[in-house]
Amino acid sequence: MSATTGDDIYQSIIRRIALIIPIIGIPAAIIAGVLKGPRYGFGFLVGAVLSSASFWRWKKVVDAVGGPAKQRSAWTWLIRFAVLIGAAYVTVKYLGVSPEAVFLGLLVSAAAVIVALIFELIHGNKGT
Repeated sequence: MSATTGDDIYQSIIRRIALIIPIIGIPAAIIAGVLKGPRYGFGFLVGAVLSSASFWRWKKVVDAVGGPAKQRSAWTWLIRFAVLIGAAYVTVKYLGVSPEAVFLGLLVSAAAVIVALIFELIHGNKGT
């Protein structure tokens, strides 16, 4: 039996979280759509997709820590932030979805992290 390195454990947990996000997000969006209407379910799904994209982006940030530094201008970050705010505004304003539903969908990646942590506490390295 080989020893598991910290990087292997990290990659395993990240893969697990990436799998759990749609497992939580898609059924929750369907349930929200059935209970509160299709626009609410769509809003939740949009929030869940944004949550997944945010998780992916934070993973890239963490992976870059300690690596070669990349120079990014303040404009790059400002443009990304403006695009995100613009997408949220268009989603809520023009598609008529509930801001509450989008906000709740944004919590999907946090829920996935909690589920992955509970799994890891119960199963440890055996689940990798």
